[in-house]
Amino acid sequence: MLENIRQAFISLRANKLRSGLTLLGIVVGVFSIIGVMTALGALTNSVDSSLSQLGAETFTVKKWPSLQLGGSDWKKYARRKPITYEQIKFVRQNTTLPLAVSAENMYAPLTVAFGNEKSDPQFQLYGSDENYSTNHSWDLAKGRMLTAADVQYGRDVTVLGQDIVDRVFKHGEDPIGQTIRMNDHNYQVIGVFERKGGGMGQSQDGFALIPITNEIKYFIQQEYTSLQMTIRARSKAEFDETQDEIIGALRSVRGDKPGAENDFEVENNTSLTIQFDSFSKYLKNIGFGISAIALLAASIGIMNIMLVSVTERTKEIGIRKALGATKVDIAGQFLTEAVVLCLVGGLIGIGIGIGIGNILALLIHASVFVPMFWVFVGLGVCALVGMFFGLYPALKAANMNPIDALRFE
Repeated sequence: MLENIRQAFISLRANKLRSGLTLLGIVVGVFSIIGVMTALGALTNSVDSSLSQLGAETFTVKKWPSLQLGGSDWKKYARRKPITYEQIKFVRQNTTLPLAVSAENMYAPLTVAFGNEKSDPQFQLYGSDENYSTNHSWDLAKGRMLTAADVQYGRDVTVLGQDIVDRVFKHGEDPIGQTIRMNDHNYQVIGVFERKGGGMGQSQDGFALIPITNEIKYFIQQEYTSLQMTIRARSKAEFDETQDEIIGALRSVRGDKPGAENDFEVENNTSLTIQFDSFSKYLKNIGFGISAIALLAASIGIMNIMLVSVTERTKEIGIRKALGATKVDIAGQFLTEAVVLCLVGGLIGIGIGIGIGNILALLIHASVFVPMFWVFVGLGVCALVGMFFGLYPALKAANMNPIDALRFE
């Protein structure tokens, strides 16, 4: 076996261009599936980490689902009425089980300026209320959080994420009490959030928080904008009961008919995980499809190359048989060569797939990931491809008549 492997590498080196072109199909096939699985694994870890920060007691209500696969339900979602601030106030006033209910909306892009410093339009503006930090587990580094009075009067005040502070307060100024300009409006900084770092593929600290009523006044048209409602239950034990109470109150204020399905989405960690898993299956299927096509083309190429190799080495086969080599010896030599060819291509594809997959992961601020299960699957598939498509050429070589082989020119 060791001699067969050595001879296989000698054959690869002797026919570099031909071997390289044959390996290309294997490399593309393995790279496509390993690259997809690496990127998905890194993204899944990032999503799981971000969802865990929401807490098991928190869920959201919104018009559109966070992940939408296919376009069949697009019209159904578009026909839904927007969730308004008045509806969220009604839910808050007519429910007793939730620990906190917050109205939320994200606006982007946001440009922030202070003095001579002005950012690119790279940040996000969140409108919410005094319950935002409770529902999203945010702590303050300094200053204070929004109050009910800030929201009631739509005051021009803001709590900043650390990325904005780092960008516009570059000379060590204390942000608290300073007036900054966000797009075309001036705001007084009343607080700064603790740094949270990356999540969901991007920094979580590049935002400013203002009262939702202020955002409705300056930044959005309420009749065309659907708000999100975030709710925290008092405990895991009361989660389902709290969710049912929220749904009932919202259906009541929106006038949903009894028996009709909800015309809004209710999402929690479990439902978001299910949605993401469904989304990742699409990407996995695409990877499998590309891999299967590339491997099929490469397999045909491998069989063709091995048949050419058998023809080129007919005299060698005759000499080996004349010196006592058995059919098993001859078949083993060419079968090993086919398997080695596939495994070399597989290893190159795995290396490129892990490398590019993790480069993509780093670009979206996800952690590095190595899909070990799929690495072994890829190597196993390559070995099987080599054995299956190298079998016919190997048997053809093994069954040669030594006399005819020695006469071959």
